[in-house]
Amino acid sequence: MMILNCMIVDDDLLARKALSHLCKKMDNLNVVQVCESATVALEFLAEEEIDLIFLDIEMPELSGIDFLDRMVTMPQVVFTTSKTEYAFEAFEYEVTDYLKKPIKFPRFQKAVEKVVEVYQKNNDTTGNSNINANEVYLRENGKLIRVSYENIEYFENAGDYILVKTGEGKHIIHGTLKSIDAKLNHPLFLKVHRSFIVNLSKIKDIEENTLVIDKKVIPISRANKPVLLGKLNML
Repeated sequence: MMILNCMIVDDDLLARKALSHLCKKMDNLNVVQVCESATVALEFLAEEEIDLIFLDIEMPELSGIDFLDRMVTMPQVVFTTSKTEYAFEAFEYEVTDYLKKPIKFPRFQKAVEKVVEVYQKNNDTTGNSNINANEVYLRENGKLIRVSYENIEYFENAGDYILVKTGEGKHIIHGTLKSIDAKLNHPLFLKVHRSFIVNLSKIKDIEENTLVIDKKVIPISRANKPVLLGKLNML
């Protein structure tokens, strides 16, 4: 099952609790962070990546609209508000949905279904019919280099480029980790941090918020650790 990492941003305690309760009813939502202000949310997003934000519009210090204006990368957003006059802003910012408080579960469920639909559309890789599903071609220095998935240890973000570490060495390719993650679509690989996608079969050990692959210590984000542990066979 696809699980979306989400966060709740709302200055009202009761609203935060209500949304958290609704999220727990959905098997495909994992609440990573609950923030009482947009400022705290921005600090969190500077270190973590998420798929969905349930965002209140009217908040002191920094409103939900101001928050969106300061976002560097935009995950899906569902506005949550007690007023209806913000519908234009919802349209202007192309948010996925708009929920009016108090939020009822059937309406919340429809919003989540819409989020999942958009996510699947944006990450659809069915059009890529590879000759061999167990290998990939890396475009490096004008050449296409064939590498088997089993030989790849990890992908590391390096600015505008991606470092691909294999058993034989390293390759530098142009791209983003997000696009690599969408195109891989393979059970061997998991994005464990905003800067790393790892081959699960290459992990030597895991300790606290790091893992080791071939002497390389790789951080694990708080959002992705539960997903990682869920894919491991543990005794």
